[in-house]
Amino acid sequence: MKTTAEVLEAIAALHQEDLDAWIAAEWIRPELHRDELVFAEVDVARIRLISEIHHGLGIQHDSISVVLSLLDQLYAARRQINALEQALASQPESVRDQIGERYREAMARED
Repeated sequence: MKTTAEVLEAIAALHQEDLDAWIAAEWIRPELHRDELVFAEVDVARIRLISEIHHGLGIQHDSISVVLSLLDQLYAARRQINALEQALASQPESVRDQIGERYREAMARED
């Protein structure tokens, strides 16, 4: 867990005003610990991402919500695919082969 001061020090382009706005928009959800906001590593990673989107790519505040929503959906889909891959890997080879064949057929119909 990192304090606000540690986060501001770790991310060069980040300003207190940015962080306050992102917390208010609920893009970041720090915890309150002993009357001080603290950030988990996942929060810090998200702050870095938002900082890069805003400062690095020039995406304005109004559009960041859309970008974050799309990224969250993408990450959720990746978690679902990983879970599906694990479930498939636990099946016998013949079942995996049948599923693979059905998948290829379905994808061919999409083209």
